[in-house]
Amino acid sequence: LAMWQENINGAYKYVMLAADSDVKGQADYRKFEKARELKKYINKIRKDYTADLRAEVMADRQRATAIFLIDKLALRAGNEKDTENEAETVGCCSLKYEHITLREPDTVIFDFLGKDSIRYYDEVKVERQVFKNLKMFKKPPKGEGDDVFDRLTTSSLNKHLQTYMKGLTAKVFRTYNASYTMSKLLQELKPDLNMSVAEKVAVYNKANREVAILCNHKRTVGASHEAQMEK
Repeated sequence: LAMWQENINGAYKYVMLAADSDVKGQADYRKFEKARELKKYINKIRKDYTADLRAEVMADRQRATAIFLIDKLALRAGNEKDTENEAETVGCCSLKYEHITLREPDTVIFDFLGKDSIRYYDEVKVERQVFKNLKMFKKPPKGEGDDVFDRLTTSSLNKHLQTYMKGLTAKVFRTYNASYTMSKLLQELKPDLNMSVAEKVAVYNKANREVAILCNHKRTVGASHEAQMEK
């Protein structure tokens, strides 16, 4: 809403809307309602991308594999351009050859810098067909620096998703899967009438932590931390 430059570090300060303000709340409300709507279409989408994992057309096969990774691993879509002074960050659609290591028979090792330069490292077992597809997408003459999904962009992926549901983008899958995981964990809790508020908060935080792990949400040292310490 407003900004000014303070006189100690010379940094810019901003006045934002509070997290519980009506305006901010409306944006969050729409985001979660969109994820709730996805529930009606998710089975059809999963059935279709599973079939397309064996598609004859390479572009369709790449798209199906990317949707699988976005859905099952809560990866961001990628292709988000950062400022020049930030490291090259990637998401699913912009994964490079060196970001994926394949270990027979079905383990995929991801290692790349995601949003806000937070490292994403995970070793996951995937369906055999997904493993075979990734192996195919990495085969020579491809090498370091080449795109794994060279026939796919975030916009073409989102355009395809919108044929299922108006306004559906790859980002909605993260919200849907995070909310679904949270809901499932909370339902599994055995309510104890004798629990104190502190114990209830601890149990809730444990569930929240599981969702954070799914979404690769981590606390990290800010990019400007060193410069601030210097000042």
